[in-house]
Amino acid sequence: MFVLKEAWATISRHKGRSTLAALTIVIVSVVSLTGLSILKAENIATTTSYDSQDVTAIFKLNRAKVIKANEGKTIDWSKYTLGWEDYITYAQAAVVQFSADYNESADISASGNLKAVSGNSGTSSDTAVGKGRGALSVVGFSSAASAKKAANGSFTLTSGKAVSYSESTASNTVLISQALAKKNNLKVGDSITVADMKTSSKTHKLTISGIYKNATTAKSSSADADNPDNAIYTSYYTFMSMGLDSETTPGTAGHSLNMVFGFSTPKDFKTFTKNVRKAGLSKNYDLVSESLQQYNETVEPLTQTAKWARYTMLTLAILGAVILLACGFFTLSHRKQEIGMLMTLGVGKVRISWRFIIEMFIVVIPSLLVGLGGGYALNLLVARWIPAHSIAESTPDLGVWKILISVAAGLCALCIIAAITRITIFRKRNLLLPRQEAQA
Repeated sequence: MFVLKEAWATISRHKGRSTLAALTIVIVSVVSLTGLSILKAENIATTTSYDSQDVTAIFKLNRAKVIKANEGKTIDWSKYTLGWEDYITYAQAAVVQFSADYNESADISASGNLKAVSGNSGTSSDTAVGKGRGALSVVGFSSAASAKKAANGSFTLTSGKAVSYSESTASNTVLISQALAKKNNLKVGDSITVADMKTSSKTHKLTISGIYKNATTAKSSSADADNPDNAIYTSYYTFMSMGLDSETTPGTAGHSLNMVFGFSTPKDFKTFTKNVRKAGLSKNYDLVSESLQQYNETVEPLTQTAKWARYTMLTLAILGAVILLACGFFTLSHRKQEIGMLMTLGVGKVRISWRFIIEMFIVVIPSLLVGLGGGYALNLLVARWIPAHSIAESTPDLGVWKILISVAAGLCALCIIAAITRITIFRKRNLLLPRQEAQA
């Protein structure tokens, strides 16, 4: 008890240095806890969480690169399309496991009273079918997953139900746009008739299974099949039964083939990309994963936050160490006379060291507890505002606490070593130093 009283009395005589040291420890503790939690979240988001992502990818023509390479020339874009043979070649070169969904589209003509949706350019061309294009287009999807990757963007059903994508249950059922249904006063269960582009006498009767609305509401200036509102969605088996897969080939006007590859990990996606390049994929094409791009865009703000947290922690750690060392140095260096007097009175070095250790602990331990407690409470309050918190929570886990406890234990050990070293190296000749030094 006597040692505690003396230690507290000494600290009270040096309130300025003691308060500065305590505040330094509290601030560094709060920032360290928050910073380490952010770094932990960023590490999870860029490693564990990233590696577990399901990846969907498509081959995308880099039109800007093609235009630059053919500057001043007329470009025949049909030469830059991929057909079934190309996709089969690249699939065989994949090596890794993957899934493949696809959709194919072809232009058709309206038949009977069916009319295409007009564009919004305000010119007479709104009512005219574009050169080489049909009035409508039919898109055949291989699966529900493929339908989510429609070239016109995502869509939702406003009435009715989706078509069946199974070969055994597929029939001539289709989805039409809300705009097309409104223009022709159509509803679920009604039938529409369309005709082939080449042979107008060859018609197909289709039953409306559902009516959809595109997520993108921007109107097209086209009144033909290029207008998203004029797209009719169905299963690929219905598309084939209409003969649309063989009448034209990808690259001709109004005909396209899109393949969506799926991978269980980003590593498989990277391996696939490398292998298809070796198989001859032109540099004019990029293998693009919108899912990974969206994930990386979501995580990027967290990465930047972690970068600043890392710099802030390092800066404060260095500054805090300098302040604590300075406080300790001035405290011990100004107490030479006190140490000498205690030794003269017969107080052993162990007991003197213990007294100095108690003094340091009185400042260090409560400051650490306040700093860590305050940091934890602050983390709970701000965690929801940390970027990408839905992917990886920036709250302290066992790993963060282990690091902080280790650092705190190291700080305490440093205090003990500093106190013991200062007393051990003390020489009695220091008693001859001017007495006013002890009052500094």
